This record gives sequence, C-alpha cells and structure tokens, in this order.
Amino acid sequence: MIISELLVNDEKTGPAPAALMSLSMLIETEGRNYTPAEYSAWIEEAGFRHIETVWFDAPGANGAVIGRKP
Repeated sequence: MIISELLVNDEKTGPAPAALMSLSMLIETEGRNYTPAEYSAWIEEAGFRHIETVWFDAPGANGAVIGRKP
C-alpha cells in the first residue's frame, strides 16, 4: 500500500505547508492531515508490514507511507 500525502511530522509541528493544510481542513471540514506514525499504526493494524516513510518534495504531497502485505 502506498499513501502519498502532505504529511505532518510526528511531532505535529510542521512542515509549514502540511500544518497549514491541516489547519485549513480542520476549519473547513473538521478533518486534518495525519502523521506517518498515525498512518503506520493504521496500516499495521490492517496486516501490512515493513512499513516505511519516504519524504520528497512534490506539488500536493511531501511524503509517502509504504507498507507491504506478507
């Protein structure tokens, strides 16, 4: 599974674009951006293993959480 997203760091302090998008989502939709640790816990619970986070710089996303089914 690959989740490509504008990820907030695990401390929930940034990076700025992700934190600002999270604030916007909270105000407009009651949602928010999630951290790699949150995504990792959810996909591990669903049976995925070898979970890793890859950070990159692209429009609309700054990282991906990747998990593999055994």
